[in-house]
Amino acid sequence: MLDSSLFIPVILGTPRQGRQSEYVAKFIVEQVATRDRLETELIDIRNIAIATDDAGESIKDPQFSATIERADGLIIVAPEYNHGYPGLLKHVLDTCLKEYIHKAVGICGVSAGPFGGTRVIQNLLPVMRELGLVTIFYDLNFSDVQNSFDESGNLIDKPTYIRRMSRFMDELVWMSTVLKYGREVMTVE
Repeated sequence: MLDSSLFIPVILGTPRQGRQSEYVAKFIVEQVATRDRLETELIDIRNIAIATDDAGESIKDPQFSATIERADGLIIVAPEYNHGYPGLLKHVLDTCLKEYIHKAVGICGVSAGPFGGTRVIQNLLPVMRELGLVTIFYDLNFSDVQNSFDESGNLIDKPTYIRRMSRFMDELVWMSTVLKYGREVMTVE
């Protein structure tokens, strides 16, 4: 019998001070932790000691690599910066390769504007494919993020986002389960 539990960490993809996406990432971790048979943790790229004068696997952080290797799926929380993704997020993601192969990923876009990080998600999709990750069909979008949380970091319209998160997680759990099964019973030559 195959293990049906899943480990799905959440990557907070910006190191900036005053980042509103931190509230989003904490909300997502909280929601993932409420699901049966799921384990999660927050990976804050701010806390990954990584060189900026080199690139790729030669600067791999052992702890980040081990966490990604263990993961069955991932959630990336990425704020939209000038229609794109944070450079440090890309730099960190590029340090791993084989760790991502045939694993599911869901992307959560965060934006101060009305489109909820749609453009950051669009820009990350080809990156995910190149890394060997399999993107799910649903995205999470947090628009007008500066007005979505109170002073304590609590989501103001929690029922709406819980509903959206449920659909997102249903797909991510399904895809992570199928790919985990495939990794355990099949090999690609």
